[in-house]
Amino acid sequence: MSLLDFEHLIRRPWFRQASTLDRIALVVSILAVCTEAYRMVVEAAPLGGYVAIAVTALGVAISRRYSWAGLIVVLAGSVIDAVFWDPLVPWTVAVFTVFSLTLRGTSGLGAGLAAGSVAYAASVYANSAGFFDAAAIAGFASAIAAAAAGNAVRNRDRYWKALEERALDAIAARESETNRRVAEERVRIARDLHDMVGHEIAVVNMNLGVAEVNLPPDSQRSRDALDAARAGVTAVLRETQSILQVLRGGSSAVEDQTQPVPGVDQISGLIDSYRRIGLKVNAEIDTVVDKLDPTVDTAIYRIVQEALTNAHRHGNSDVDLAIKSAAGFIVAAVTNRRSSTGSRNLPGEGYGLVGMRERATSAGGVLDIGGDETMFTVTATVPIHGRSIR
Repeated sequence: MSLLDFEHLIRRPWFRQASTLDRIALVVSILAVCTEAYRMVVEAAPLGGYVAIAVTALGVAISRRYSWAGLIVVLAGSVIDAVFWDPLVPWTVAVFTVFSLTLRGTSGLGAGLAAGSVAYAASVYANSAGFFDAAAIAGFASAIAAAAAGNAVRNRDRYWKALEERALDAIAARESETNRRVAEERVRIARDLHDMVGHEIAVVNMNLGVAEVNLPPDSQRSRDALDAARAGVTAVLRETQSILQVLRGGSSAVEDQTQPVPGVDQISGLIDSYRRIGLKVNAEIDTVVDKLDPTVDTAIYRIVQEALTNAHRHGNSDVDLAIKSAAGFIVAAVTNRRSSTGSRNLPGEGYGLVGMRERATSAGGVLDIGGDETMFTVTATVPIHGRSIR
């Protein structure tokens, strides 16, 4: 599971987030103030009632930046309203303000006791009741409850965030460990490949040199064949070094990415290299677009390269190669006659054919392998811009 997948999985509902509840409390307070102001106008409230509701609204605004100062102003508004008008709405706003402030980090115990004490005293004064007045006790209890609720939500939010951070850290550590092990394995593969291929290439070069030295002076065709073999060994060495650089993932690999990769424009040279080793290639290459998708360009080259290699190994040294572009596609077809002593594998077998099919698929195309007992055909159809064939 990736970090993004985990973050999407653990995303909490909006109604459980402290920031959302804080905004809801603010909206409720504003609506309560507006409703009370309208009621005052309708019922012709005294001037003191307007002052109280204005002070309450001012306190709500101040509390968004200065917690305690805003709470004190809101409580002052409820006291003024208790003297001149009905303190119910200012007190409701005070309760929501306590809840909001506690969500944002204000001490729940301090805010609850302060608001509850003021509410208790204001209710006792407004109702001219005793110290055990039910409304006064309810006011005190509601303030304490609002503070406790806000404190609980805030603590749960902190706990959840800490849990998320630990989980994300664990996932990041796991991905880092996986990447480290992959890098170590790639280095090990590169080291083994370097030791094995380097040794074998050195042996082949040495044997080619010995063979060339011991050739008779008039064996020009044999010398040409040895030159072609040496060029092939050099090409293998160059491509192996490129693979090793990518596997090791060092700075040299990054620099190597700026070098040109094999493409369709280099197929003519590829054909010449096969002709030098005795493969008769009848090539028909139409003009293709100048700018191909890099994946498509490389895929066509590698497919042709592997198809010519198979033709040389299993064919009768006569190959027809056709590369055409039409209707947004590049079609590369390689046809050769099977050798009577060649492989009798059915079409579609062998790792080379699997590799060609994977190349075509990676470029958004398809590979068709056909033929019979005498002919063998490989046809790659790849969209020029890498679009999938529908």
